[in-house]
Amino acid sequence: MKLPKYVLIDDIQYKIKEVSHRKLQLSNEDLQSEIFGDTRYKPACIRICDGMASDETKITLVHEIIHAILHERGFEKQNDDEAMVDGLAHALRMLAKQNPELVREVLSCNQKI
Repeated sequence: MKLPKYVLIDDIQYKIKEVSHRKLQLSNEDLQSEIFGDTRYKPACIRICDGMASDETKITLVHEIIHAILHERGFEKQNDDEAMVDGLAHALRMLAKQNPELVREVLSCNQKI
């Protein structure tokens, strides 16, 4: 999967970078589990582990976008709840896969330029 270069979240441009698995682990040594992505708020950056299967990359990106949304909206307590963030990421991914017409209609931005 080719990752986008950035994502806008509440007018904040988060860069999206692919990094090595080793780099992610080394920069998150305080965590007790293996990670495949992380979100840095200053500077605004989402890092995704390179070399994963397409579906794994997509779910990891959605997971990290949810972290960024929660942070930008001031939901820091909820942002620390990895189980909730992961559950939401999987639920949103399944919603999009199982209901593509609904997602296109509800989330589309049909602006005429």
